[in-house]
Amino acid sequence: MTLREIADELYGVPAAAFTAARAAAAAGTGDKRLAEQILRLRKPSAAAAAVNRLAREEPELIEALLAVGERMRAAVGSGDRAEIRALTGERRRLLQKAVDRTGGSAAVHRTVEETLQATAIDPAAAAAVRSGLLLRALASTGLDPVELSDAMALPVGPDAHPLARPQTTQTPEAPHSPEPNTAPGVTAARRRERKRRIRVAETALERSRSAAEALDAELAEEVDHRTALEVERDDLTRRLEHTRDELAEARATERELRSRISRAHSAVRAGERELRTAREQPES
Repeated sequence: MTLREIADELYGVPAAAFTAARAAAAAGTGDKRLAEQILRLRKPSAAAAAVNRLAREEPELIEALLAVGERMRAAVGSGDRAEIRALTGERRRLLQKAVDRTGGSAAVHRTVEETLQATAIDPAAAAAVRSGLLLRALASTGLDPVELSDAMALPVGPDAHPLARPQTTQTPEAPHSPEPNTAPGVTAARRRERKRRIRVAETALERSRSAAEALDAELAEEVDHRTALEVERDDLTRRLEHTRDELAEARATERELRSRISRAHSAVRAGERELRTAREQPES
């Protein structure tokens, strides 16, 4: 087996069982170099292990969630607010379904949800989750690319890692006076650098706009949800007040009936005494 095949098996086990499984895999390989590579594989966090298991045990659910993320990015790009709101509700439903199936503590649930939410913002985060090789949870600011350094046990492709920053090439200092064609070369290099910086800024601006529009749509969805809850609360409050009025009326009726029953019993006792007295009197 290759290192990747072994990693695919190891990162499918619960975090608590990872260390023992890793040691067993290294001992059973029979290849010293491969065994060393296996032992260097890092243990995932509890939340990362939960997401890795979801990727293996619930692939359809994960793919549905990632597909919603792709559609969300497309809707944001086209400015389709109705689609964004519909997808926000669908994403919330899928997130809840995924979190419910992870088990673990409330803290793990929150971290799993944050990791899965990051996939809607950044395709690289989606590739990382799909790989099932996460080492730690992911988080998104909604503006910048998701930080993926040290997030996976093994590389999963060019989309899974942020691109390395371009190295700035420095022009070596000439030992003598610059030649006549130096100035045009420097000017061209500066123009290229300026164009590169403009492209980077435009990309960052587009990401920021897309993230802001997605957050606007999510806020609108939450406002609608909160409004519906408030309407339901007001309805329940009115029903509660009506029930309280009915209860007060029932209690008053009960007290009146008890009073009437008491008076009726008193009348019965008075009648019984009067009857006894009449019977005890001698006939004239």
